[in-house]
Formats: sequence, C-alpha cells, structure tokens
Amino acid sequence: MQSIRTSVQVVDVGPEEGGRKLLSFLEARLGHLPPALLMRLVRTGQVRIDGRRCKPFDRVLSGQKVRIPPVSVQQDEGVVKPLPGLVRVHEDADMVVVDKPAGLPVHPGTGWRDSVYDRLKRMFAGQVFVPVPVHRLDRDTSGLLLCAKTHDFLRAMHAAWGAVTKAYLCWVEGRWESRGWQTMASDLGKAGVPGRERMVPGQGKRAVTHVHTLHAGRKMSLLLVVLGTGRTHQIRVHLAERGHPIVGDPKYGHGQGLLLHAALLAWSGHRFFLLPPWLGDFQPEAGLAQAVSDILAIAPAKERGAL
Repeated sequence: MQSIRTSVQVVDVGPEEGGRKLLSFLEARLGHLPPALLMRLVRTGQVRIDGRRCKPFDRVLSGQKVRIPPVSVQQDEGVVKPLPGLVRVHEDADMVVVDKPAGLPVHPGTGWRDSVYDRLKRMFAGQVFVPVPVHRLDRDTSGLLLCAKTHDFLRAMHAAWGAVTKAYLCWVEGRWESRGWQTMASDLGKAGVPGRERMVPGQGKRAVTHVHTLHAGRKMSLLLVVLGTGRTHQIRVHLAERGHPIVGDPKYGHGQGLLLHAALLAWSGHRFFLLPPWLGDFQPEAGLAQAVSDILAIAPAKERGAL
C-alpha cells in the first residue's frame, strides 16, 4: 500500500476549464484520487466554490476559486485492473444509449469503486466532454440509460424530459388480478436514517405510476410499467403497496436480485427498446409489442393520467 496525502488547496478555474462540471474539474486536477472520494468530499461540503457549498455536477465558471480540503488515502500499489465497459445500444454525435447492468450505480459514491460514470470516462478517454447520464436509474435496476455527449444535448433533454416516455418491465410476486391499464397515485416522501432511507406513502411529492399486465401467473406476474412522474423508488413502492412487491426487492419486498428493467425510452423522432436478459425466451400472454404501441400513442408523458 502507498499513502497519498494532500494539503488544503484553493485553485482558480482557468478560462479553458469554465463550464465543466465540478466533479470533472476535480478529476482533471486530482486524477490521482479516486472519483468516489472526490464525490464524497463534495457531498459533505468540504469542497467549496467561492466559499459556498456546491454539488458534484454544478458547473464551474472561469475565475471562480475552488477550495479543496486536505485528504489522505491508501492505494494498492501495482497494476490497477481495468473496469469493464458498457454495452452501447445506440450512439451518434449527440448521445450514447447504454445498457446499464443491475448492481452498478450511475454515479460514484462511498463504498463503490465502479459506476457508469467511471466506465464512461474510460470508454471516452481523451475527449473534452465525457458523456454524462441525462437521468437516473436505481443501482439495482438494469436497462436503458441515456447519456449526453454534448452540453447542448444535455440541456435540451433536461428541458424536455417530462415529454420522454419511460417504460419498465418487471416480475412481481403473486397473481396480479387487474387487466388492462391500472393507475396508482400517492404522495411519496423519504423517511429513515441516512444511508438506509425508504420512500413512504402519505407525505412528500405526488407520484403517478401506470401498470399493464402482460402475464398473470399463480406465483409471479409480468408487468409493463410506465412512469407518470419520476420519484425515487416509485415503481417499487407502488407495487409493494398493492401487495405485489417486485421479485428480488430487498428494500420493499423479499430476497435479492431485483427484476426491474428500463425497457423503453422514446421521444420525438427517437425510440429505443431493450428486453431484459432475465426474460429469456418467455412470451407474454398479452402482446408486448401492442402494449408498447399503446404507450407511444398516448403522449406527452404529462398527459398520461387517463391511461
């Protein structure tokens, strides 16, 4: 093991660095430190921009002063094992759509040495703008993740995100008796100690989830789920509320290995669809293609309350 120690630094943002995300700026200046450590320093308020607290993906401006605290970290000597890559579902000049594996966090954080962001950095090493995830997926959720390759596309998609159709496939416990489309809505808020929070109904912001039955078995049912809102864990909470937690949900149900997959992303002129590996050769009794067509016929997402 070798020890890396740094002292307090106050660095000026150069003209060529203006507009970069804070985490990217820190990685360029402190490339010898793990991204997860840099993320933790920002989130705990130890990194300051012009004396103020900041967030990892805030943009730094030319001329600003960034305070970097002293750090001490132990690193393994020798060759670092390369991180695996990501499967690219689609790529063009503006975006790359990847298949995020279950168990992989989107952003680096405490206790995780691997993330989508870390893999994107390696896949696009040497580029001025490393692709940035446009949206979130829970660590245990697999499937389509849209990443922006330019500032302009990132801003445009953030502005238009409410009109993007987002659909998921999941196996739930038990027999789902309802047929056709069902809508679930409740207020969801965060409760619990830091690091072990749960989303609970009855407080917080409104969450709307639409569900269509693809297969209703005696022990498990396959559902197609469309988001009407984008609250944390809303699919998992709403299904558990109905007495049908997602198979393998350790937080709101039972077991390990969450069977929840982001299968569809669609907006004006673009449509991406990806089946999960755990579906195998299974053919739903209700037509999946027809259900997806029904979803796409009802847009934008903000008007999907009448499904």
